[in-house]
Amino acid sequence: MNVFPEWFKAFKQVELWPGMDMAVLSGHRGQIGFAQVSEETVVPEHTHDGQWGVVLEGEVEFTMGGEKKVYRKGDYYHIPSGVPHSAKLAAGTAFMDCWENERFPADRLK
Repeated sequence: MNVFPEWFKAFKQVELWPGMDMAVLSGHRGQIGFAQVSEETVVPEHTHDGQWGVVLEGEVEFTMGGEKKVYRKGDYYHIPSGVPHSAKLAAGTAFMDCWENERFPADRLK
């Protein structure tokens, strides 16, 4: 089941990680993304500016600054700027992420 409405496909898209596309809206000093994974997805460790998000369906296991924590439907998370983090998303997981500043430059959005 797709959590997001069909018209979200009209938003600019970015390949967040191989096999994980995300609809992205850009605004003044920030971006918001909407994604749903069809199969278990592993996101390698990385860093960037601050990130806030919420799990809409499924489960995400984040490792932030060396600590593991599981987030489920309705859970909110915050990753401070510069903190190394990675994630494992269960199949079917849907989420929204917000980033301060420009997480994805315009040339990555299609």
